[in-house]
Amino acid sequence: MSFRPLTFSLILTCALTGISPVLAQTEPPPRKTFNPFGVDNPVLQRARNWARQAAERANGGLSRYRAEASMFGPASQSPYVDNGDGTFTFRFLGGPPAAPPTIESIVTVNPDPSNPMIRIDYNGPIQAVAPPTPPPNNRGSF
Repeated sequence: MSFRPLTFSLILTCALTGISPVLAQTEPPPRKTFNPFGVDNPVLQRARNWARQAAERANGGLSRYRAEASMFGPASQSPYVDNGDGTFTFRFLGGPPAAPPTIESIVTVNPDPSNPMIRIDYNGPIQAVAPPTPPPNNRGSF
């Protein structure tokens, strides 16, 4: 009778130590958190991308303007407010590529493909005091 070396080693080790071999796990390990969207919420990601792209167009394109890094990473970590009516408002900084930010953009987006809406609420110099934000229901923060 011939055994593959790994199988034979496992059986021999278990026999010598008195431990019964468990060759397969019967249940998957428990997940620490459950996210029904997988890596990131695709609706929020679409809204974040539309808001960033609107600011890029309004400020002369990518050769003249870059939004802050949070507008490129996971959408759930971007500076947004869930307005509670299906829209999201993003408030972020940007400016010339590789330069400190000089422009503040506030963009409200409805990412529903059947009724899309992108509205630039503010696009100008960075404001010293933040403008009033939409009512609570915050999932993100400014």
